[in-house]
Amino acid sequence: MSTISTIINSETPRDVLLFLAGGENGISYPRLDGLYNRNNWVNISSNIELLKLVDTMIAEGLIKHTDGALRKGPMWKTPEFIAQNKYIFK
Repeated sequence: MSTISTIINSETPRDVLLFLAGGENGISYPRLDGLYNRNNWVNISSNIELLKLVDTMIAEGLIKHTDGALRKGPMWKTPEFIAQNKYIFK
């Protein structure tokens, strides 16, 4: 299993989205949807629930939708699993 699949299966969707949006290029919604689809919608029931989470996190300022990608918002914070160095990225 890839590191990203392990993260999706082990962490909350909120923390996963913070992690993915925190990268330099962020993540597009179709790619985010695909990651959860390939992992059988673990920890979130459907793409509708994922859309609701994205909308909530945008309203909270944790992420923003810019240039076709979800990126760090003004209230973004490092997910705890990253601060703890819980995963090794190759």
